[in-house]
Amino acid sequence: MEPIPNSGAPTSSDDSVDPWIARARPAFLYVMYALLLWSVPMGLIAGVQPQVAAAIITGMRAYLNALPEPLYALFGTGYLGYTAARAWGKAKGVER
Repeated sequence: MEPIPNSGAPTSSDDSVDPWIARARPAFLYVMYALLLWSVPMGLIAGVQPQVAAAIITGMRAYLNALPEPLYALFGTGYLGYTAARAWGKAKGVER
């Protein structure tokens, strides 16, 4: 297989000169980690004071239900569009 010539464009979010691009993926992962790690203190709260845990869950459910449906659609469309564009770029050999 012959090597793919470098186009000079950044091939990774880490190599980007734009600081917003370089921080986007890690920031999203940090949010996901925080949500997963929040289950540990929630489990402890539920074990000690189930009423408090139920109140927190009710509040979070109300908050998430208050977000408009088009916002979820926008996030999903953007996420799927990004992954499709990355897959297409990798298939064409433009990206690593």
